[in-house]
Amino acid sequence: MSDPKIKMYERALAREKAARKEAERILEEKSLELYHKSEELRVSNSKLEDIIKERTSELEGVFENIVDAYVVMELSGNVIKMNDAAMTLLGYSLEDNFNLWDIVHPDENDKVVEGFEILTSKGAITDFQIKIIIASGAIKLVHINASIVFNADGKPIAAQGIVRDITQVKEAEQRLIDSENRLSALILNLESGILLEDEYRNIVITNNRFCNFFNITATPEQLIGVNCENAAIESKHLFKDPEEFLSRINALTRKKEQALSDELKLIDGRILERDFIPIYEDGVYKGHLWTYRDVTLRRKFRESIEAERQKYSDIIANMNLGLTEVNLDNEILMANNSFELLSGYKEQEILGKNAKELLLTPASQEKLARQKKKRLKGISNSYEVEVITKSGELKHLLISAAPNYNINGKVIGSIGVHLDITELKSLELEKENLLKKLEKRNDELQEYAHVVSHDLKSPLRSINALVNWIRDDNEDVFTEETKSHLEMIDTTLEKMEQLISDVLEYSSAGSENTASQRVNLQEVLADIKTLLHCPEHITLSIHPDLPTVNGDKVKLQQLFQNLMSNAIRYCDKDKGLIEVGFTESKTHYTFTVKDNGIGIPKEYHDKIFKIFQSLNNHKDSTGIGLSIVKKIVDLYQGNIWLESTVGEGTTFFFTLQK
Repeated sequence: MSDPKIKMYERALAREKAARKEAERILEEKSLELYHKSEELRVSNSKLEDIIKERTSELEGVFENIVDAYVVMELSGNVIKMNDAAMTLLGYSLEDNFNLWDIVHPDENDKVVEGFEILTSKGAITDFQIKIIIASGAIKLVHINASIVFNADGKPIAAQGIVRDITQVKEAEQRLIDSENRLSALILNLESGILLEDEYRNIVITNNRFCNFFNITATPEQLIGVNCENAAIESKHLFKDPEEFLSRINALTRKKEQALSDELKLIDGRILERDFIPIYEDGVYKGHLWTYRDVTLRRKFRESIEAERQKYSDIIANMNLGLTEVNLDNEILMANNSFELLSGYKEQEILGKNAKELLLTPASQEKLARQKKKRLKGISNSYEVEVITKSGELKHLLISAAPNYNINGKVIGSIGVHLDITELKSLELEKENLLKKLEKRNDELQEYAHVVSHDLKSPLRSINALVNWIRDDNEDVFTEETKSHLEMIDTTLEKMEQLISDVLEYSSAGSENTASQRVNLQEVLADIKTLLHCPEHITLSIHPDLPTVNGDKVKLQQLFQNLMSNAIRYCDKDKGLIEVGFTESKTHYTFTVKDNGIGIPKEYHDKIFKIFQSLNNHKDSTGIGLSIVKKIVDLYQGNIWLESTVGEGTTFFFTLQK
């Protein structure tokens, strides 16, 4: 081999050795670097394992202690893990090996299928609400936020979710909605006009009554949000004093102070009462409430009461009969002008004086003492007395006296109507005629005493109105005891008012003031059936073919209504029955009102037709109803009687001419 080739091989061999050494050096460096990297990776893996263990421990702690129920299930629905809150909510434990599909309410199956499709397709679902049936059988409404659990290859292997019981929350929300709806309905239908404005004078709520008061065509719903800054200007033309109306509203909204019962007079004659109530929340002004009430009738009623009071004051002062009021000690409390002329004394001279000692002769004093005992028992009477006037003149007086009651029904004195019969006593030649006149006048006086005695209680209406106003104006102030007292006053006033009405009816029942006309009794009984308050346990049976008769419709209605009212009032049976029927003869109809009530003993069959006589002290009875019935039957020249068995019932019969 030639030297050049040998040298070439040597150079190649040298290069190969150098390359091998370089490769070995690089390999050693890379091996060392790989060793270091391996050591770093081992340390990192160790740290990562520690972090994973720490995070796993933290998650397990969160899982165990989370307030809401936490559930993990297989995609088939089998529960594989849940915390204590979940077991408490569902009533199951892992040992029960239950499937979540088994506790879904049947009504929710389709909804759950749709929700599961969203969960598997999107990987999560939020704000999902369904009804479930827990282990106890109770139905719960739950709120669910869930997500899919994936393995290392990204394949879904399970689902996890937070389950929250919202049953009570939803029930509370529904109750709140129902309450708001009821409140809105109440406000919309109040008799008072309501307008609630916020701090910027935008309408928050109003009602139909407010719109009616001010002729507003829009509905309350359409007015919500409307600004009222210029509303007063637009509606001021409705008021008699528009500028005063406008300035008052501006003053109230500026001062923001409560104002009650402002009176507003409208040009159409109506009178409104207005309240302004500012609303503060934590000291911050949030708006105000206007309320309007139509008090037109109340004001007119007050004026009517005052007119009635003045009318009766004038009647008492100027009537031709002497009128006095005395207490239980016979001390004079009031005397009218006619009594002043009769006795010769001025009212101021005799007020507080004993009438018996001042005016009566000894014989008449004894008679008065006997009559007083009757009045204390509630008996009205008429009697003659001899009096000595201020000038010493002897006069004969006919006194028609009646007990005077307070609002509690207690006798507190008496009212006497005095007629001077001195001349009658002296006219012996006309004695017979005078006695007849006297008898007639005596009867008139006795009736008149009843009317005056009770009609003087017309101020009771004023008291009743005042009590109602006081109650309305102080509804939130009075205690329950005070309200109870006011109710007692109302009850007593109603009783007295009913008595007055019955007396007035009685006094007019026997007179024929209107022309006779044809009256369809079927229509009359239909009207009565509508007017009467008949309890559900009482059946009214009315003959379907009642006749048409001649008479006054009002009196005939009184006749039937009083008999039917008595039958209702004195029904003591669980199943009451009232039957109205009739039979007819050639000249008369005989009507019957039959009941199965308490019955009337034989000894009362005549007594009950007398005025102020009642079978018992029923709270709704004034003892006048059957007296009115008797007077009406007598007016039409008929007869009335009854048949009754105590404990079984009563049948009233009365006849009316054809």
